[in-house]
Amino acid sequence: MSIHAHHHPGDDAMFPESQQHQLPIPISPPPPMVATTTSIDDGYKSSILRFVLLPSQVMLILLLEFLNSFRSFGLRFVMYNYITNEFGIEDVNAGKLLGIKGFVDIAFGLAGSILVDIYGVRKISIAALSVAIVGRTLLAFGRTKGALYLALFLFSPCGDALLSVGLYKVALKKLTTPSTRPLGFALSYSTFNLAGAIADILVDKMRAGLEDLSLDSHFVGVGGVYTPIRQFIVVTWLVVVLTWIIAYCFLEDWTVIDTNDPEEDDCIDEGSDIDIGMMSAKPMVRLHILRRWFPNFDQLIRREEDEMHHPQGDATTKCRAPNYKMYRTQYTRSTGGRTSLYTCITDIFSQIAALLQLRSTWRVLVFGFASSAIAMNWTFSEMIMPPFLERRFGESIPIYTIQSINLFGCLIFPPIVGAITSGREDFSVIMPGLWIMAISPMFVAMSPNVIGACAWQVFMTTGEVLWSPRQTSWTASLAPTGSEGLFFAISSARSVMGPLTDFVMGVINQTYNSNCPECRDQYGHFCEARLNEDENNLQCASAQESCNIVLDNNQQSCPKTCLECPTWEATDPSTCWYLLLLASLVTPMCIWFYLPFLRGNYDRDYKCYGILSCSKNRLFGICGASAEMNYMHNRDGGSQLYEHVDGQYIVNESNEIGGINSFENETELTQSPGLV
Repeated sequence: MSIHAHHHPGDDAMFPESQQHQLPIPISPPPPMVATTTSIDDGYKSSILRFVLLPSQVMLILLLEFLNSFRSFGLRFVMYNYITNEFGIEDVNAGKLLGIKGFVDIAFGLAGSILVDIYGVRKISIAALSVAIVGRTLLAFGRTKGALYLALFLFSPCGDALLSVGLYKVALKKLTTPSTRPLGFALSYSTFNLAGAIADILVDKMRAGLEDLSLDSHFVGVGGVYTPIRQFIVVTWLVVVLTWIIAYCFLEDWTVIDTNDPEEDDCIDEGSDIDIGMMSAKPMVRLHILRRWFPNFDQLIRREEDEMHHPQGDATTKCRAPNYKMYRTQYTRSTGGRTSLYTCITDIFSQIAALLQLRSTWRVLVFGFASSAIAMNWTFSEMIMPPFLERRFGESIPIYTIQSINLFGCLIFPPIVGAITSGREDFSVIMPGLWIMAISPMFVAMSPNVIGACAWQVFMTTGEVLWSPRQTSWTASLAPTGSEGLFFAISSARSVMGPLTDFVMGVINQTYNSNCPECRDQYGHFCEARLNEDENNLQCASAQESCNIVLDNNQQSCPKTCLECPTWEATDPSTCWYLLLLASLVTPMCIWFYLPFLRGNYDRDYKCYGILSCSKNRLFGICGASAEMNYMHNRDGGSQLYEHVDGQYIVNESNEIGGINSFENETELTQSPGLV
């Protein structure tokens, strides 16, 4: 069985020579575009209306995305401090452990991405959550390093990793249409950042408001001391259980199409099983509420019906109201397909080879690896900033609330930015965001304190909300239909850099932000309380036990931070942040260098995809400007490409630039039986 997938800009190998190198026809400069009467007005209101007309299954996916992100973010934020404070693991060894876990996660994540294309989102989600419950149980209630290793290297990869490779992105891609996808992924981006922000606030509230909880040993398997951090991990365990219940009861595999959208991904054969089983999609928001939100809703729909029954012009010039249809996503395994294991494995590798022949795949890979340097900001935020603030400024600092600045910003602004910039070319939005995020470490490097950390989070967030959601939408739009999971896995190949980065983070902490175990107890509490005092000595204690610290009476207080620990060696923390600044600047420079290739406007023969071109317009691209080409797209009247050549505008009637078709044309992508 074969399915339809987009042929994206740059996949020139599949075009016959007769379609390449057509001569452009010079014309006068294009006149300004004049707005035409449409059934749904252009702009952000159109984006919102089209989105809320999607079925309620979209909201279910966003709910699962929220719970899944709370589980994931909640553990990632506290993991480093958790294993160093409660299991007594040194910084370098902690980096090694998390690095090894990262490599194992990548392997299981790739397997999960392949399996989701075979078995579907529902089956993989339930299976992964079942295993994740076991792994999170060991993390929450285990007391030995053996239980920790078993959770990190076996159950967490088998469960958590399968849920972290875009599983719900595949579902969201199938439940949205090309016109609603940018806003859909912007909302998804906000949803998982909302979950992370709530996790940050909650863990800080628990650190500040809860005391250690001691359970007697007769509570088999769960007895012992529960610090606020461990109590928070128990909360994430409950969230995993709740997610499993919701997924088991409500999650289904659906695909939504808009029969009035000429850019629709799927092409359904009339009379096929899918066509027969197709049904109208019930909007997620009831009509009486829509009429309240959009006072002219009835007028718009009535106008659309009049135009369909009494057309007064070319049908292609009408911007029709969406007509959403939905059907159950077909998978070979779920419909009785039988293939041997060897055949499945062979077909999977054949599918990977087919995807690697698409230029769209390489465009996403190039962007992914180029952005791995700037992604270190997120790793610093999770693995460097929490111990940096806690060790230098004490346990009372609201570490995770400061971290939540980024998450709240990514919650509020992506939908706004997505709606405002939905009509702009992708990289004209991405490039400015990369530059802003790249220079953000400068603030904490110049001022290594709480204020500097807050300023870093603010500017990092400003850049992130511009480029990261748009890059996710751009990647999803390039994914071939039917192989989304595998495409997302290949496109996330930059994650192989993650384990190496984790190891480096451990070395950086050990070198520039070392711990002071002599002044902390086995649970990570500082020995800041006076246990007893006499004329000759002063002994310090933590909230749980006495410490082997005896100070002179002249000492004003017991150590509340590592800076006050008498055996701690001071280091310059600014150094690691300057290193992050230099590394971050590599990303926008690399993206600018490969920008013509990433945009897909040129073929290989034109100065190596346009990468080696040298012009004023090429220089302007450093900030995302697209002066090389004016893309005038009018959904009412079709699309035309205007090139500025030798001082005059040129229209390419074949809609090609440099011999490459610049629009997404349907082409057959042969699928293996196991991947349909």
